[in-house]
Amino acid sequence: MEIREKWQTFADRWVSIIIHPRTFFDEWDREEPWSRVIIFNIICGLLGGIGRTILLFGKEPYVIVTYPLTFVLFSMIAGSVLFFFFKISGGEGKFDPTVKMVGYTQAVSAVSFAIPTLGPMLGLYQLLLLTIVGKIAHKLDTKRSFIAVILPVILFVFLMIIITTILGVRFWGGVLSHENQAF
Repeated sequence: MEIREKWQTFADRWVSIIIHPRTFFDEWDREEPWSRVIIFNIICGLLGGIGRTILLFGKEPYVIVTYPLTFVLFSMIAGSVLFFFFKISGGEGKFDPTVKMVGYTQAVSAVSFAIPTLGPMLGLYQLLLLTIVGKIAHKLDTKRSFIAVILPVILFVFLMIIITTILGVRFWGGVLSHENQAF
């Protein structure tokens, strides 16, 4: 397959995920090899990293290398976590297709990670795509699928608040008590 054909295949897949996610996930081959999803994630990460580097006028060139790795790792970890939450929500799906489908939702991240300020808002669309994954892969209704998607996000934010609070109290407690001062 020629490079132009491979690029066109990637572009067609990306557009299909963004514009027609329900159709893409309904018709997607659940038995496809992991390598296709991983390569898709790497390309999305490269595009996101290149886009961010350009939009920040070259201030963060390291993201061209870190984003592809981040996208692949995020897909594996988030896919595993979501599989668990889909299952406890009554889902019927299997592990491999769930993680692969989560990997394909990284199509949104190629844009949301590239745009510094508006990008996180675009990330909300990824929550919608993940809800569709729960509906299709696990045969959940929209409400239960959305709860299974949003619950780990809420738990993560809550955990970060607790950790930040504990670290803040320790820091300010040390400052106010004058511990470990050199004078």
